Amino acid sequence: RVDDPVYKKSMTYDAFPLQAVLALAGLKAGDKADELVFTALDGYAPNMEFAKVREQKAYLAYQEHGSNGKFSLADQGKAKISPGPFYIVWEGTAGEVPWPYQLAKVEAVDWALKFPRVVPAKVAAESAEMKGFVLFKSECIRCHSINLQGGEIGPELNAPKNVTEYWKPEVLKEFIHDASGFRYKSKMPSFAALKPEQIDHLVAYLTHMKAFKIQSDKL
Repeated sequence: RVDDPVYKKSMTYDAFPLQAVLALAGLKAGDKADELVFTALDGYAPNMEFAKVREQKAYLAYQEHGSNGKFSLADQGKAKISPGPFYIVWEGTAGEVPWPYQLAKVEAVDWALKFPRVVPAKVAAESAEMKGFVLFKSECIRCHSINLQGGEIGPELNAPKNVTEYWKPEVLKEFIHDASGFRYKSKMPSFAALKPEQIDHLVAYLTHMKAFKIQSDKL
């Protein structure tokens, strides 16, 4: 039984402990991998530190308890969808971990090797661009790609046109803060908890990546 942020109520599932599933696949934290990437059927691909699986209880749910292999429909923007075939749920969290549903694949990866085109080049560790990259990695890449590396549910943000080339910076910052203020029932969540300085860092990272676009002959 978990307090489910997708259904916005307490839910009970039949599920396997995620650690046990990963162990059956021969995977463990620190074994040439620092991140888990969860890929959904629609291209949503959140990532998280592999070590968090040891710190908190995650489960691979395959049905609502007593439902004979089914899930109730949940709201997703203007549609209603089933979280099946698999859904990652957590006990006792406050939203700091992903809850991916319609799960198709789980990968244990060395993040820098899997997404090299997303990592900003020629920036200092404490620069606004690097801070923005860290934020993009934790909040944005699950839906958006940079140079075609990342999630597929949202638009590509760098190639062939960088998002800062067709959005005015101040409008882009406002959109990131609250997409629902532009589009009712937007699939993009609100990031109202982000401080203005953090959004500035994110836009600095996106602006920086204009100079590092993938070329069409490398697609």
